Parts: sequence; structure tokens; C-alpha cells
Amino acid sequence: MVTEAPAKDAKTAQILEAARDIFLELGYAATSMDLVAQRARVSKTTLYTRFPSKDDLYTATISNECERHGMRFSPECFDDLPLREVLIRVGTRFVELIWSEAAIRVHQSVMGEAQRVPEAARLFVKAGPEQGTAVLVALFERLTQRGLIAVDDPAFAARQFLAAMQGGPYCLMAVSLAPSPTAEERSAFVAKAVDLFIRGVAPGR
Repeated sequence: MVTEAPAKDAKTAQILEAARDIFLELGYAATSMDLVAQRARVSKTTLYTRFPSKDDLYTATISNECERHGMRFSPECFDDLPLREVLIRVGTRFVELIWSEAAIRVHQSVMGEAQRVPEAARLFVKAGPEQGTAVLVALFERLTQRGLIAVDDPAFAARQFLAAMQGGPYCLMAVSLAPSPTAEERSAFVAKAVDLFIRGVAPGR
């Protein structure tokens, strides 16, 4: 189920920005609510009113990054577009998210802490990959209803699409062995991946 992101007031946005920087700097385990309140320049009462626990703050921070890159959308918002354009737009948003410096650093932090602090990995998966997949599954179900794709399992197709977008230089970037691609390289990668994917899901194939 896809959940709508809560509305953010100025204080909430301030807290999320500070939390993002601290989680990136220190990781989940070393981040404290006191430090976030201090860095965000808010009282602990203000912080805990909006985020009752560090777990809540961490998942909200991850979800906020996904939202900021356009990965919290309603599938109906693409109803006026042809299939290729829908997939290009969604693929571009997803690539811009996972290839961003912040996302790469979060991924590295989570992997580094996974054995010692498995809760951090669980929260990351819940707020990021699971929610992102749910959004894509809803989109692929909509595309199936519109007759733009012909698949027996929209959920499987959606996950394969996300997997395709995690190809290319991403694996090397995740271990700091490749620089971030240029905007032109990103666009070319998404277009090629989408065109290859469409051959497998288009009706009448």
C-alpha cells in the first residue's frame, strides 16, 4: 500500500534537512535526537512532537528524499502520456534518486551498519525500497488497465523495471569506483533501458 507523505511545515522541513545531514555524516547508530534538535535549532519538544523516535525520524528522512526526487506519485498523473514517455519519466526520476550522492552515501552507510545494527537496514528498506516498489507496482497495474502493457504479473514487471534502472554504472558508484555520470549519460542510459524493457512488455509481442 502506498502511503501519502504528511504535509511539512517549516519546522518539519528544517528538522528533516538537519537529520539528513547528520545521518549522512554519522550513520544511523551514532545519530542522536539531541544532536538533530541542536543542529536543526529547534527544541526537543518540537522535535519529539513531530518525530516521536529516532526510527520515525530516520524513515521520514529516507521517505523525504524519495519524495524530493518525485518517487511518491499517483499512477493516474501519467494517464495522458504514451508508454515510453511514462517509463522514461519514471526511470529518470528513479535514476536521479539512486545515483545521487546522498543516496549512494546512505546505501554505503546501511551496508556498513547492517551486521552491527540490522534495525537500520530494516528501516531503510521499509522507507525506501519497499515504498518505492509499491509506487511502481501501482503504476504498472495502471498501465495494464490502460492496455499499454500486457503482463500477467504487474508486480514482477515493476520490480524488473527497477532492477533494470539499477544497472549500468550504479554498482561501481555504490562502491566508489566510478564517478557520477553526466546528465547526457544518464538520459542515454534510461532511454536504452526503457526501450529494451518495452520489447518485453508491449502488447502483441
